[in-house]
Amino acid sequence: MVTIRTERAEILWAAESTFGQIASAPYARFGIHDIIEAPDPEFGWEPFFGVFSGRDRATILRGPVTLRGSIPDIRLQSGLTTFLLNHVLRPVAGNDELVDPFTLYVAYRDTGGSLQLERYFLGGKVNRATVQAAEGQELRLSVDEMLFLSMQTTRPNNDTFDAASPAADPGASATGRYLFASGTVTIAGVTFDRVRRFSLSVDNQLEPRHYIQRDGTTGLLHPNDLIEGRRVWRLEIDVDIVNPASGGDLELWDFLINQGASGQGNQGATLGGQVVLAFNQAGSGAGSSTLTLTCGSTPSTTQPAGVLASAPHSIPAPPAGVVTVTASFDVDTVTIATT
Repeated sequence: MVTIRTERAEILWAAESTFGQIASAPYARFGIHDIIEAPDPEFGWEPFFGVFSGRDRATILRGPVTLRGSIPDIRLQSGLTTFLLNHVLRPVAGNDELVDPFTLYVAYRDTGGSLQLERYFLGGKVNRATVQAAEGQELRLSVDEMLFLSMQTTRPNNDTFDAASPAADPGASATGRYLFASGTVTIAGVTFDRVRRFSLSVDNQLEPRHYIQRDGTTGLLHPNDLIEGRRVWRLEIDVDIVNPASGGDLELWDFLINQGASGQGNQGATLGGQVVLAFNQAGSGAGSSTLTLTCGSTPSTTQPAGVLASAPHSIPAPPAGVVTVTASFDVDTVTIATT
């Protein structure tokens, strides 16, 4: 008997040239990952309890539909960083403050080799995402929440039916992954050699809008638009405080007090600083490249770059041996480059 299995399922994406319209080929993989929470419709049903209807609801109305999904764990590969660059961390281009849209393709495959339940989610935008790495791991991307305008499926007799299916699997990439052990972290010009973990998150604060607008192609009350809100960046870095020498680990404390300004204590104006995270492709796959995340713009007293919100230098209970400080930064912008 032919059955549906997960081993050969397909999850692909492609950039949309027109927001909300299915993307043309070619489609690409995200990288190495295991699961996806598919953005299948969530109906906001509106129950109605009328007079003389008793305690049970008299009827129910179909409310707005939300298309929300996530991909919790993507291992970034050097040849598959386009999604990260263009749809997660893309800087503002001129006056364009919008998040770049994409089409998501999700399909099962059965043991006979046939594709089943092919779904296209249109008008996708990343609302929240996290780039992170820790000891012994690789550089990872978590798409914490992605929102979509509408969907299509190749399954007949569905309200969202569309026979077109431009997605085709390009195959696995032979390029390598970025390793935590092959990275460097620089905070305000000082390189810290004892970083244990970092996490960079972005929140686009997208808001779905359901306007009064008849859509004759589907009965689903899907969003008409996804409106971008303020973009908020958060950066956390765990550092072991060991080296007391000048230019050593205690420079993190100095930056906490001075916030990059000259002078003693908090007497100077806030300047802020850049945090640069660079990861090399090493020990895996073909090729060689470096991925660099620059957190914070050029520091200035009128527009401070990355500022340190907290970095408690507490004393842990024995036998911890060393002090681990979690530094939480608020940064104004993030740029990404691959070389």
